[in-house]
Amino acid sequence: MNKFLKNLNEEQRKAAEILSGPCMVLAGPGTGKTTIIIHRLAQLVQSTIVNPENLLVVTFSKDAAAEMKTRFVKFAEEHKVANSRQIGEITFGTFHSVFFKILRQYESYKLENLLDEGEKFMLIKNIARKMQLDFCEDDDRIGDVINDIGYLMNTMADSVTYKPESCTIDEFRAIFESYYTIKHKQNKFDYDDMLTDCYYLLRNNKRVLDEVRSKFKHILIDEFQDISPVQFETIKLIANPLNNLFVVGDDDQSIYGFRGAAPGILMEFEELYPNSAKVILKQNYRSTKHILNCALSLIDNNKNRYEKRLQPTKEQGIMPVITTMKDFEDEARFIACKIKELNGAGSNLSDIAVIYRTNLQSRALVDAFMDHNIPFIAADGAASIYNHWVFKDIIAYLLLAVGTGGEKEIVRVLNKPKRYISRDSIATAMKHNGDLISNLITYCTLNGRQVNILMDFQHCIKKMSGMKLKEAFKYIRGYIGYEEYLRDYASSKGINVRGLLEALEEAENAVKNFNDIKEFLQHIEEVSLTTKQAKHKTKQQDSVRLLTMHKAKGLEFDAVFIAGAVEGLNPYEGSDSLSNESLEEERRLFYVAATRAKKLLNISIPKERYNKQVKASRFVDEILNIDLQESLNLQVGQKVYHKIFMEGTITNISKVKDTTKLMIDFYGAHKQLDLKLCLQNNLLVIK
Repeated sequence: MNKFLKNLNEEQRKAAEILSGPCMVLAGPGTGKTTIIIHRLAQLVQSTIVNPENLLVVTFSKDAAAEMKTRFVKFAEEHKVANSRQIGEITFGTFHSVFFKILRQYESYKLENLLDEGEKFMLIKNIARKMQLDFCEDDDRIGDVINDIGYLMNTMADSVTYKPESCTIDEFRAIFESYYTIKHKQNKFDYDDMLTDCYYLLRNNKRVLDEVRSKFKHILIDEFQDISPVQFETIKLIANPLNNLFVVGDDDQSIYGFRGAAPGILMEFEELYPNSAKVILKQNYRSTKHILNCALSLIDNNKNRYEKRLQPTKEQGIMPVITTMKDFEDEARFIACKIKELNGAGSNLSDIAVIYRTNLQSRALVDAFMDHNIPFIAADGAASIYNHWVFKDIIAYLLLAVGTGGEKEIVRVLNKPKRYISRDSIATAMKHNGDLISNLITYCTLNGRQVNILMDFQHCIKKMSGMKLKEAFKYIRGYIGYEEYLRDYASSKGINVRGLLEALEEAENAVKNFNDIKEFLQHIEEVSLTTKQAKHKTKQQDSVRLLTMHKAKGLEFDAVFIAGAVEGLNPYEGSDSLSNESLEEERRLFYVAATRAKKLLNISIPKERYNKQVKASRFVDEILNIDLQESLNLQVGQKVYHKIFMEGTITNISKVKDTTKLMIDFYGAHKQLDLKLCLQNNLLVIK
């Protein structure tokens, strides 16, 4: 056995020593999956069965691939397992980078012909404009169309029968076909094409496939639960017939189904490769015993998963703290205050994260952090409510109301709700100087009804100029008919109106603390500036991380706050419309969020959302539904310490339904205590 394997636990060592054939390593959170890949690479390089140039290491992001290579270089140098030449021969990369190299070598693909994400966005937006689709200026909806195209390509679905989330089937098909026609004419390709084009190249060209197979004889894949069908089909072609395929993943952390990831591939790995080895990493080196056991209590409710039980290696710690508050504004202020306390007690802000299910929730948190002067780093620059197109519509109305809006704002909301003014009429009016509304009436052929509608639009804007902010918002929502417009819009597009109404409700919550429209608009400018600055902060700066559950994957923090643990958000859909498959993915999301915490996990439950009562998430009950006696290995005679009653000895342990009661002798004073409540409130320490 190599000396560098001695630091591994039994399961890790077993995985690292499997040098050939298919092997699946189930690596839960904090079990050292990257460590396994590094050690196995070292084993392979030192062995005589493979040359370094025949090794391929694949992961899902450029940063992860770079980190993997950096860690291996450091490890190889420390343990003298490979020289610089050997290290340089190993291929580290993402699926996209590896597949592009193949296309560049055999199909003469050039980097200058790649459509980057910005160019792709503008191309699809221009297609929507030419088709005169009503969402052509809505950047969020264009992004949704791009997501649908990505899902279609990654899952290798049929574009004719595919049902998009972003728009109608006919609209999507027309955009998709036009996009690919333009790309073909311009000799361009995008990141999705890298995947599909490489697959078809290898499937249809045996000579190329044989050469690629001879190059990559051993393949190691990280985060295998996130693999998509087109990625796996390509890897299968390359790996066959040797099938030296070493995959590391965790079915309990598969949370990217919306991108086309297929966790079923990991679940079916043993069927696809009947002679494969399977290793389950059991020891968790990240979280305290209480946090880990509570997270396992949650994920055990999923049925479609591999059976496994992680074992904590850290101290007992404290129970996850469950806090109930009035609403989401109260929750944001509470979290800000608790973070201030932690920071004052010596915790670094960079060791703290606030994790939530949807970006809409970031609005209240950003406001609270700004009020408390807490620096933060927001994933993707905090794509908060202020960036949502619904909110931008409201802002456009408010800018017009205070006289600082112009042609741009009028064009944005003129047909929201529908006022039957055509794009051609607007384009004609914009060719002339002066007021756009006056130009529409003067230079365009409008009927009497349209003229009256435009005059009513002007009247509404003028009337709002004398209103307080809350009154103006309700006026836009109700009298002007913006909420009805959202409902009609969703119905015409065949999409769920829920997300749009949530954005509208969040916008109404945002205006609650302001009376003056101009004051509120100034606040939005400040938030916009702060979030832009937060986007460019580095991880080295001492700032709290604001993250969605999807963005939190792969990270770890001393303290984690899970915000908005209520039904409707966690899980995101209501129980009536949620399939078992979707519910299990939602549970995995909550599990990922909980297992980011190393020492402290705080879960908050607002009682109200948008002035309506909401229930605590079912996941909270599941996360606390652990057998505390078994988890703590409690026994009569065991010593404890209580914050109020001080030193004590357990004299009796009893269970009443699901509640564990302890009878404790505190120097002759006998007290019966609820174990779960004591641990939740950090009152009791078991010695």
